[in-house]
Amino acid sequence: MIAKQPRRIVVASRLHKRVGGVESYLASVVPALRVAGHEVACWFETAGDGVDDVVTRGGPNSVWFAGEETDGGAAAIRAWRPDVIYAHGVSSPAHERALMRLAPAVFFAHSYYGACISGTKTLRVPQVRVCDRALGPACLAQYYPRRCGGLSPVTLVRQYALQRERLQILHDYPRILVASRHMAAEYGRYGLDASLRVVPLPVEFPELEPRALAALRTETEADQPWRLLFLGRFEETKGVQLALESARLLASSSGRRIELQVSGEGTLRSWIEADAARLMSRNPNLRVCVTPWLTPGGAAAALDRSDLMLVPSLWPEPFGMVGVEAARRAVPSVAFAVGGISEWLTDGVTGALLDPAEPTADAIARAVTAILSDAVRHQRMRKACLETAGRFEMNAHLRALDAVFEEVSGLRGRAA
Repeated sequence: MIAKQPRRIVVASRLHKRVGGVESYLASVVPALRVAGHEVACWFETAGDGVDDVVTRGGPNSVWFAGEETDGGAAAIRAWRPDVIYAHGVSSPAHERALMRLAPAVFFAHSYYGACISGTKTLRVPQVRVCDRALGPACLAQYYPRRCGGLSPVTLVRQYALQRERLQILHDYPRILVASRHMAAEYGRYGLDASLRVVPLPVEFPELEPRALAALRTETEADQPWRLLFLGRFEETKGVQLALESARLLASSSGRRIELQVSGEGTLRSWIEADAARLMSRNPNLRVCVTPWLTPGGAAAALDRSDLMLVPSLWPEPFGMVGVEAARRAVPSVAFAVGGISEWLTDGVTGALLDPAEPTADAIARAVTAILSDAVRHQRMRKACLETAGRFEMNAHLRALDAVFEEVSGLRGRAA
């Protein structure tokens, strides 16, 4: 895609090293914006501790770091004369306000920025579940009893003040982008409706050729294992423990051999490894493989060996990109209907969308059985996945961004 109106865009974000979804998004969208004809420079608050750079320093356009400039890079950006600041969240409100004074600014809310003290929108007591409360003083009273975050009162007060300030800053953005209708509804409750635009994320992941679908495994004989996959952080809110327990239930009750691969990192890694070994020693029908994060090629290969993707998140995923990545390889998903997951997962069409009021391994196991015990249904879902995944491609995302940049292009007078 070639942009109708090339622009000078400063992409602003916190980390230059790739450690999560925001950085992965920028690593794909910055080159795409350049290919479309825009000039793109990048400003980062810090380098970060990841392995890969989001963009290569010294590449075709400028890269600035706040810590390397006496004024945080403001003078260098002003001299570059950007048409728009495309912001993705930084730690310092002072840095954010300084950036917003340099050009009309567009903010992409990848998560619950300014809408939750901990940023997770999740209660942990008496059980992990989605929090539907708007950010406000009542959150302070619920923080400890519901274990929304840590135990430090200093952190509680500091984070609450930070999120309140971020919410104030959001009201100064001409446009706020979100990846799902769920996130639009979340920010709409703060009176931001006029500035909100839903722009689904692009999923730059190797896509399975439709003609290759016929070559994928479709056997339903009893001697064939059911192969399940979990890709994500090993954290309670991501439901990795539910993935493991559901595999145990299936191995015990289905009469099938169950193969589960869990790939990622997180605080539950040691527990997952130990529990997987314990469960396998007690059930000869169960095989669990635990691996670190996979490369895109490794993830594609794992998906091609899998029958279903498990996305048992208990927190309200703003989007849930891993499910669309699975769909691009014709793999249906089983997930709870939380956050933005229903934007890409249609119950009975591209997988199973489960009731979050019953966030149990048993519910997951029942859904897996219903899908994989019916070969015709499973193959129909695989085909539907490929059709659904086509909605989340880069050119469509760039067209949406261009429309937003056009909307703010006449607002330079708002920048001091």
